[in-house]
Amino acid sequence: MAKKKKKTAPKKEKKEKGKQLDLIDVAPENAKPIIAKGRRYKKVQATRLAALAEEKKLKEEIKSDVKAANLQPLKGGVIKFKYNGVTIIITPQDEKVEVKEDKDA
Repeated sequence: MAKKKKKTAPKKEKKEKGKQLDLIDVAPENAKPIIAKGRRYKKVQATRLAALAEEKKLKEEIKSDVKAANLQPLKGGVIKFKYNGVTIIITPQDEKVEVKEDKDA
């Protein structure tokens, strides 16, 4: 009985080690306006993220100040008050803070 030869994967060629080649600039014909819009997008995005961080900080400060005031919650745990044309509504279950201003104020 003849022995079966084990199948082996073909030998891989050794790749030469060296530095990576520079990437080639390949772009569509309208690349300039796309890049300009991309840069503007990044600036707007950075502004939005900074504003979001400030919004979150202020939301927590409002909730903390309202909690310290020991106001009686309405039905459903909602805290609502109005002062000087501004209405503050806090919905604890949703961690939601609403600020509404009267148009005449």
